[in-house]
Amino acid sequence: MNKGSKFVFFIIYFSLGLIMTLQYRSILYSNKEKSASVLNVDRLIVQLEQEKKIEDELKAKVEEYNREKEEYLKRYIEMNDDAKLKVLWENLNTLKHISGLTDVEGPGIIIKLDDAPARKTDKPSHLIIHDNDIRIILNELKKAGAQAISINGERIVSVSEQVCAGPTIRINKERYSVPYTINVIGPPDQLYNTLIESSRINTMLREEIKISINKSGRVLVPKYRKEPVRAVNNLEVVEK
Repeated sequence: MNKGSKFVFFIIYFSLGLIMTLQYRSILYSNKEKSASVLNVDRLIVQLEQEKKIEDELKAKVEEYNREKEEYLKRYIEMNDDAKLKVLWENLNTLKHISGLTDVEGPGIIIKLDDAPARKTDKPSHLIIHDNDIRIILNELKKAGAQAISINGERIVSVSEQVCAGPTIRINKERYSVPYTINVIGPPDQLYNTLIESSRINTMLREEIKISINKSGRVLVPKYRKEPVRAVNNLEVVEK
């Protein structure tokens, strides 16, 4: 083998070695980046859970302080026996009740909704509950005399609207997945009959959407817990 051939082979082997080295380093770097990415995601999940826990604790403290504040005001009014203050207090409580800012309890119905079982179909979107389904059901309930409504413990108020957001719904800025429980206070027979005769409910049943409707003499609908000003500026409640 002459010198020229040896030089050519040297260049070829050198190039192959360089390419293999670069590829190996590239794989190592890629794996390192993936590991760092996984660690970052895990760290963010932990931080998110910690922030959620802190948020829940702060909400509980706010609720406790609000209860104490109302109790102090009530005692102050009773001690002073001021007729004007009593009227103002009664008017305030009435307005809070109308605005959905108080827990309410009474007869009504409880509705439970869940997606249809998975199956082969030309229209898979018909197997899940959509924002329009929720909107129509709420409107029918209101027309039937519903006095207070909640979905999964979240009070529905005048600023509530339904918007699609994937396989979940967002209620008062909180995200929920199926099943959905709708508590309704109002005339039980009228509410029940309205839904039983509802064309939308019957369409959902034909698509095998899981629906149960039960009358109850004691239905609890919790108060709206978001800041009123913030809610008006960000008009959103039910999203799916």
